[in-house]
Amino acid sequence: MANDHWSTPKWLLELLFDGRPFFDPCPLMSKEDGLKANDGLGRWPTDRPVFINPPYSDPAPWVRKGRSHPGPVVLLLKCDPSTRWWQESVDAFRVTLIGVRLRFGDGKRAADFPSAIWRKDGPKGRP
Repeated sequence: MANDHWSTPKWLLELLFDGRPFFDPCPLMSKEDGLKANDGLGRWPTDRPVFINPPYSDPAPWVRKGRSHPGPVVLLLKCDPSTRWWQESVDAFRVTLIGVRLRFGDGKRAADFPSAIWRKDGPKGRP
């Protein structure tokens, strides 16, 4: 994919959350520095799941934050088990590999890589 600005497919969000509210610290931004300006790595709520579709060019800080967050977390990540961020954090999550290459944005082009869903339950046992 040419950049980090790709929206999560709506069908995937519906499958993951079934209409339940969630917090998205990585909203799709039009500016290259939008996530830094928005400080998505700041404080996250614990009363609802956090959904993270991080910048694929640098997922490590988002994965670390998700791992340490006390509430439920769901991450959509590039399937890349050879990376340090994957190896350091995968044991803290339940990982589901997605069997097709996701179509982001306008849906016309599939991702150049497979994806995975990482889940970590909160204190009530629900993502």
